[in-house]
Amino acid sequence: MSSIRSRLSAWVVGGLAALLVLAALAPAPAEAQRRKILNIAAKEPDTLDPHSSTLGQSQAITRFMFRGLTRFAIKDGKVTTAEVEPDLAESWTLSPEGTIWTFKLRKGVQFHKGFGELTAEDVKFSFERQIKKAPGTRYGVNLDVIKSIEVVDPHTVQIALKSFDPIFLLRMVGYQQGYVLSKKAMDKLGDGFKWNPVGTGPFYFDRHYQQGYVLSKKAMDKLGDGFKWNPVGTGPFYFDRHSPREKIVLKAFDKFPTGRPQIDEVHWFDVPEDATKLIGLEKGTFDMLYPEVVTADFADQVKKMGAIIDRRGPGGQERFYLDMTHKPFDDIRVRKAFMHAIDRRAIKETMYPGGLARVATSCLPDGYFGHVPMKFPEYNPELAKKLLAEAGHPNGFTVKPYFISKSFFYPKVLTLAQEQLKKVGINVELQVVEHATYHDNIRKNLNPFVLYGGTRITDADPWLSLFFESTEIPDPASGNKGTNFAHYKGMDDLLTAGRVERDTKKRAAIYAETQKRLERDLVCLPISDVPNQWARNQKRVSSPFDPEYGEFSLHYANNYPELLKILN
Repeated sequence: MSSIRSRLSAWVVGGLAALLVLAALAPAPAEAQRRKILNIAAKEPDTLDPHSSTLGQSQAITRFMFRGLTRFAIKDGKVTTAEVEPDLAESWTLSPEGTIWTFKLRKGVQFHKGFGELTAEDVKFSFERQIKKAPGTRYGVNLDVIKSIEVVDPHTVQIALKSFDPIFLLRMVGYQQGYVLSKKAMDKLGDGFKWNPVGTGPFYFDRHYQQGYVLSKKAMDKLGDGFKWNPVGTGPFYFDRHSPREKIVLKAFDKFPTGRPQIDEVHWFDVPEDATKLIGLEKGTFDMLYPEVVTADFADQVKKMGAIIDRRGPGGQERFYLDMTHKPFDDIRVRKAFMHAIDRRAIKETMYPGGLARVATSCLPDGYFGHVPMKFPEYNPELAKKLLAEAGHPNGFTVKPYFISKSFFYPKVLTLAQEQLKKVGINVELQVVEHATYHDNIRKNLNPFVLYGGTRITDADPWLSLFFESTEIPDPASGNKGTNFAHYKGMDDLLTAGRVERDTKKRAAIYAETQKRLERDLVCLPISDVPNQWARNQKRVSSPFDPEYGEFSLHYANNYPELLKILN
């Protein structure tokens, strides 16, 4: 294993120092065996309020502590992303006209830290908090279909919709807007809930230590528990403590409805550098890694250690949107030339060789309801040049400045595309900016084509609505910061029809037609479907799901963290 260290030595000098600190914090082997401890290396989350962060590490740890009315169903040994089963709700009914959902809650579900039994008031509070766009919340748009929420009795909640919503049960899944919080905890903790989450998941938050700061006694006396980092949930694990920039500790929740998890504690270490994570996996300091990026080298190191990578889909999709209102991309020949100039497979293989990702087959990712394979212009630089000449650009053209984020996959993918586009005469002069600036600039329509990535609720409606409905076209004048970067208006009628269609087969046919229109109009070119990938020492930690796409997921890697087990 010395070769692993030598290959990484050039970029882990700072990381090694951090690893020494983390190794000191990790429990001794004998202690870890007495208390079954799962050690995870990731990044520190920005908040433990499940309604307030889009960051992957925050979404991942949230799943340990919170639950929703429904959950993704397990079918044939895999966790689906298009079907649901009961979770906090034991059953539900839908009125004949399709606008009133009545949920019967599971009785006896307890919140962490003595905040009592889950009731319909907690459900009402959790959703209305987001609908009313409480400060810091991010997912209220996914609940805008709700007209009103009524508490029928402590274990029955009735939700009236503005109109029929074919994916409402997916919106109720424990993911982003679907998590149910404790109203009592929020009333007591107030703004402190950011670092004091209360949910129903398998682990709960116990306490947080902010070391080294001098606090105001008057402020502490006034704010009480709201001043502390002391989140509470209903999941299989609860929050125990947080040492900033070091680790978060979760502990098993004895009163979790399906039984206490086999794992006693989860230690979530703040380890920003992937190289440091790898060394920790090799040394046995960490059992699982949440990497920033899974490169071919990363995967090779994991394999050499005898560890494995759990690949969870659908993951995120990396894609280009071509702004059909921005010259010269208002000419379909230029858009087609752009697509002929891009070698998607070469980009995918450079970024994610072999099984690290898949070449995308549609603008609606595989694993989402309504997905059908699409046909895209094949890689053909000569044909691209011919089309550019026909469109009045025999010598090509230059795009400047072209803004690109310095973070994640953005600079690497765009640099590869830049080289390919240059071969056909499209010169892209890059200006690298901070990630937040990039998001701001693309919503000001400063780029004629936009590289973007991400994941959403796994149905065609929320995905296509966010990226192709005319109401989502970014407009600085009106303040609209939508994500229809193609400025596309060609499927509004189909999206409207899909939202009221109750027949599953007919809905699927509607979304198949949306993808045919995208084929016709050439406004989106998907590159890669990239799964969530975590490294795991399978000799130390077992999962009931196959590592190769055996469990589907969104931002997080484990839908059911309570099913993980420590082997020794």
